[in-house]
Amino acid sequence: MSETHTVEQGEYLASIAKDYGFSDWHTIYDHPQNADLKKKRPNPNILFPGDELFIPDKAPKHESCATEKKHRFQIKVPKAALRIVLKDSDGRALANQPYTLKVAWITYNGTTDGAGSLQEKIPIGIESGEISLDKLGLLWTLNIAHLDPVHDEGEDTAIISGIQARLNNLGFHCGKVDGDLGPKTTQALKAFQRAVLGRTDPDGMPDEQTRGALRQQHGS
Repeated sequence: MSETHTVEQGEYLASIAKDYGFSDWHTIYDHPQNADLKKKRPNPNILFPGDELFIPDKAPKHESCATEKKHRFQIKVPKAALRIVLKDSDGRALANQPYTLKVAWITYNGTTDGAGSLQEKIPIGIESGEISLDKLGLLWTLNIAHLDPVHDEGEDTAIISGIQARLNNLGFHCGKVDGDLGPKTTQALKAFQRAVLGRTDPDGMPDEQTRGALRQQHGS
């Protein structure tokens, strides 16, 4: 039976689809009754808590098989792509560095590329992990899929929690991600506007140009 799902922190389209038994999240995202949500959230990996999704009925799949025989069916389990770019405090890429990524029960080992980037396929629905650069003695805790949008397309307003998370990730520290445009966040925005947008007299307001630059610099 179809129903409405209210998005919670840490959820994204693929994880929601998995919870409802869909192997392809497009079945939900591309449904006509989710057209407004799709327009509002053009990136299906970045939803906002409180967003509502229409969950359609599942269409059963039928296979023809001979009777009185055993049959084996193989189910393809989808995975999520986790992409991370690592930089130092001066914005320089931590390139060609061996890393260890631990997600749930799985450990991945690899080396960042020339841009400090790494990408791994991880199980859908995992919300936390950690990554370390052993040679440099650096360790980060990851909150996977906890990134909010920076802009509400439907209401044409800034989403402060998404702005704060990106500022922190980019090294413009604004403290706790609490959705409050307080003094720390304003100062971080001013520093970002000065460094990235070249403004000599930044105002610390999350205007459209600033939000666009944050998305571009952050990569999402």
